Amino acid sequence: MSVSNIIPHLSEKGYILAKRSPPGTVVFDKPYFILVEAKKESAFDEGWGQCLAEMIAVQRLNNEPEQTIFGMVSNGAMWQFGKLKLEMFTQNKFFYTIQDLERLFAAVNYVFKQCELQL
Repeated sequence: MSVSNIIPHLSEKGYILAKRSPPGTVVFDKPYFILVEAKKESAFDEGWGQCLAEMIAVQRLNNEPEQTIFGMVSNGAMWQFGKLKLEMFTQNKFFYTIQDLERLFAAVNYVFKQCELQL
């Protein structure tokens, strides 16, 4: 996204996608996307617990509950997506894999485009 960048957050296991801050500031503007690392395949439920908690925190931080917050959990080989709007969390049960990069990149591109539409 030309108007966004990926900024590591305080956790060692995640990233936040947010609008660029004005030059010279350390604080980033309203995040729209959370990425959480699942250490192993069996840890996806834990990853979603962490991701959803961060998505709710971002929703409250943004103070715009009608805005969609996107989340992704990955162990590097498998990827799964979800979104939070108002109090409704929707998790895509489909796992995307690096064996099908075209489908994975299409899903990531879709999420980035949806975030860009909210700017």
